[in-house]
Amino acid sequence: MGPMMTTRHLRLAALAAPALWLACAPVSDVPAQAASEPFTLTSSAFVESAAIPTRYTGDGENVSPPLQWRGAPSGTQSFALVLVDPDVPWGQTVPVYGEMPPPGTQPADFFIHWIVTGIPATTTSLVDGASPGNMPAGTLEPMNSFALFGGAANQYGGPAPPPGTKAHAYRFVLYALDVPTLTGVTTESDYTAVTRAMAGHVLAATTLTGYFGH
Repeated sequence: MGPMMTTRHLRLAALAAPALWLACAPVSDVPAQAASEPFTLTSSAFVESAAIPTRYTGDGENVSPPLQWRGAPSGTQSFALVLVDPDVPWGQTVPVYGEMPPPGTQPADFFIHWIVTGIPATTTSLVDGASPGNMPAGTLEPMNSFALFGGAANQYGGPAPPPGTKAHAYRFVLYALDVPTLTGVTTESDYTAVTRAMAGHVLAATTLTGYFGH
């Protein structure tokens, strides 16, 4: 979750793209893959369902955590990565942020913390602090939800949930794609545009979820 929306920012997002459900779906629901090992995403900074270290949050240095993956399916030509917060308290009044906008403000009611496309098929990791400023050549970082509030639009934005509320889940979703680039996607594209461009090109997806709260 990020900064508070003002009323001038409120607008309903376009209908979610066909690939949108993958961010919430179990990996078993995505297309079958031919890899000899499971497609997995991990981090040396935290394990599945553990707390995300402060360094990678809005309370710390706000840089992206190290990520590693293996078992990409045969035919993978690139990867895309998103980081979403599905626990934003839309329509509620919360500390610091005040009254939150109503449900439906963002696709699937996610707050989008990070989007990366065009990760080369030969890449199997992102280093600690890759974003901002040290991403692999050829990658794009389309607009995150912070763009709606005048924040840093084209880079990682770490967890920043309201104090006094439950810890939020932060879901990293890595997609293996059968194309080297996504047609029409630029740094001006948002989450809806990216997921639409991915539709029909997702070979497999894997997730890593961490938690952060105050």
